[in-house]
Amino acid sequence: MAIPDDLDQKTFLAQLPPFNQLPEPELERLAQELTVGRYAAGEVLLKAGEKPVGLFIVIDGAVWEIDDALSAPDSAKTLGPDSSTLLCITSFYASEDTFDTRALLEGASKRSFVAAEATRCYCLPRTAFLQAVRDNPGFARFYDLNISQRPTPRQAADEVRELSAFTVTKIQDVYIHPPTYVAAETTIHEAAVAMKASKTNSVLVRHGDETGIVTATDLREAAIIERRSLDATVGPLATYDLVTMAPDDFLFNALLRMTRHNISRLVIRDGPTIHGVLEQIDLLSYWSNHSHLIALQIERAHSKEELKWASRDLINVIRDLYAKGIKIRYIMQLVSELNKKMLRKLFELLAPPALLDNACLLVLGSEGREEQVLKTDQDNALILRDEFSWPELERITQAFTESLLDFGYPRCPGNIMVSNPYWTKPVAAFKEELFQWIVHPTHDSFLQFAIFFDAKAVAGDENLLRHVKDRMHRLLGDYRSFYSQFAKATVAFETPLGFFTNFVLEKNRNELDIKKGGIFPIVHGVRSLALEYRLPQTNTIERITALSQRNLFEASFGTELIEAFSFMSALRTQAGLRKIEHGAAQDNYMNPKELNKLERERLRDSFKIVNEFKKFITYHFKLGMIG
Repeated sequence: MAIPDDLDQKTFLAQLPPFNQLPEPELERLAQELTVGRYAAGEVLLKAGEKPVGLFIVIDGAVWEIDDALSAPDSAKTLGPDSSTLLCITSFYASEDTFDTRALLEGASKRSFVAAEATRCYCLPRTAFLQAVRDNPGFARFYDLNISQRPTPRQAADEVRELSAFTVTKIQDVYIHPPTYVAAETTIHEAAVAMKASKTNSVLVRHGDETGIVTATDLREAAIIERRSLDATVGPLATYDLVTMAPDDFLFNALLRMTRHNISRLVIRDGPTIHGVLEQIDLLSYWSNHSHLIALQIERAHSKEELKWASRDLINVIRDLYAKGIKIRYIMQLVSELNKKMLRKLFELLAPPALLDNACLLVLGSEGREEQVLKTDQDNALILRDEFSWPELERITQAFTESLLDFGYPRCPGNIMVSNPYWTKPVAAFKEELFQWIVHPTHDSFLQFAIFFDAKAVAGDENLLRHVKDRMHRLLGDYRSFYSQFAKATVAFETPLGFFTNFVLEKNRNELDIKKGGIFPIVHGVRSLALEYRLPQTNTIERITALSQRNLFEASFGTELIEAFSFMSALRTQAGLRKIEHGAAQDNYMNPKELNKLERERLRDSFKIVNEFKKFITYHFKLGMIG
């Protein structure tokens, strides 16, 4: 094959991220700087400890990245593919791959790079590369060495797009209604006049040292439903337990807070200073999606059929959020809030008040961790107050499970649902079950314990769950050996990354299980550490943050772990949405060939982080000493 001329060099660069982000003159300049090198199989392109002359871009052939522990004479010019070389290979570079950006930015290469076969590479001189990094912020961001800072494929194609427009927008960046104050002695009529004059739907009520809020809805209900006199004062109508947020908090958090508390406005304050009121309609005019409508439909549902319609819209919200580039962790949070609202409403529709007062409905597993996006298996349980019984309990729990099936939530293969009596029982029975799980553990009980440990209350008396978990921690104090046994599942599955960092696909299908191979080891390893350190958090990202704050591992590694987990969760969602669109069954499998080059590279990096985390868990819990 002939060496490409300058025009071909420019064309070659123009199709490669992040060069495809560069303006035409800059691309032209860099193309003219390129030189071509030919390397025989086994020839060293760059040695560990050497300062690279430039950025290598593979044209054709292949290059091995060799660990710097490789024992070879300094004078060696070639390395053959013997067993000692193969054991030290950490990465494999093919056409259009680049290396070694880390060395260019840090000064020296930590590993050697060797031609695996006859290979040709472009070389962009170090000075030209560094100038491009200095002059082009987007180009520089791509080559940030931290995976958490590397742009996603959507960002690389279109910078920060709508993602920045919402997930990094502050409350202070949108319209906040100036505060309108009235005294507690103000009449209903006077308060309504004040609202009309200020063109607002709420006023703040001063009552001594307290500040409350009265809305137009409060006034209507008082005057029309309760038939109070228009001369009655608004002080008793006000809500003094204000839901507030700071002006420099994120707009997305405001949406979550509104969804969680089922409210339409927030009081924006900075310490004692109240800046005004953020209305839901103003928030949603900035960022339009259907999540607020679903929350409203759920709240107003008076039948299972109405609730079913609200539940069916969830997939559209997920698709819209993902298409806008919203980070997966925020989608998880919002969907979790909507799911909990839906489950709570369904239970309230089915259960009489006496059962609601004497039971606690739990979501388990990924739903308890607030990490479920698409509708997956039902995982729920019901704790009953000791000595309480309800004659029609079985009918209610069966109806709950059947309703969720009708809403599109598949039956749990392990039968971990309230319709199974094993998962619907009194506090004392759950405490006894915990004793068996911890003191006499089996393979199945480890799974059951893990699912229950992530439990979160969604309806009823959540103190019942607190009593059971208090018993759990007291038991664990006496059986410390349980922690290591529990953590073993972290390393139970192989990471689907081969010897030359190629993806390992499942037999008989061109896909890999991203949950089993990548997401689960992070979730369970972090869960094991959270159990040992008695962390109250159930969410994986929140657990990693809390563990980092305890200096269990370096903050930078915690960030890498969060980003690897988030990226793989996003890919899992992307694959699930694609299968739903094609009418296929949703599962945890994905085909790496459907990813673009940037996504494949980032997935490899994520799997490498998974392997590092497995090593950490093995060392921390001394898993090598367990038979």
